[in-house]
Amino acid sequence: MNQPLQLPESLTAIFTRFANSYSSSGIRFSDFPGRWVAFQATELERGTERPLLDIEPPKDDVLEAKDKFDADATAAAGAGVEVITVSMYLAQQSMVVCSADETDEPGPSNPMLSISVSSSEQSLGVSGYVELDSEGAPVRIGQLLPLFSISKDAR
Repeated sequence: MNQPLQLPESLTAIFTRFANSYSSSGIRFSDFPGRWVAFQATELERGTERPLLDIEPPKDDVLEAKDKFDADATAAAGAGVEVITVSMYLAQQSMVVCSADETDEPGPSNPMLSISVSSSEQSLGVSGYVELDSEGAPVRIGQLLPLFSISKDAR
């Protein structure tokens, strides 16, 4: 009874929207420092991209900074409001898991734009990437994978 994980449709749609918008021609990611952006879920569902928080992630103490970012975003949204977090950063191809139908032959070592989408109300998010050429220009949107998160409130 091994069934594949069903990725959350709402988070998949948000990933697709961000991946497509960051794949526009003329965009370059050669020195992209990354971004953490938090939104109210209801606003994103309506197509409004008004961030609650939008920061460049730190280079040090990332886990502690991410915990603080999540807490600040939840506080900014208010009690009982679902918060969607979109995290983007440059990753190396060696950090990306390939699907069974993709070859694992070594290719050029261009960075990729990793995009992860998670929700304060769901334990399963999504993570994927946009392949970049040697100059940091988007080439294609890659595979979407599950992203597991563990709530601090879970006991």
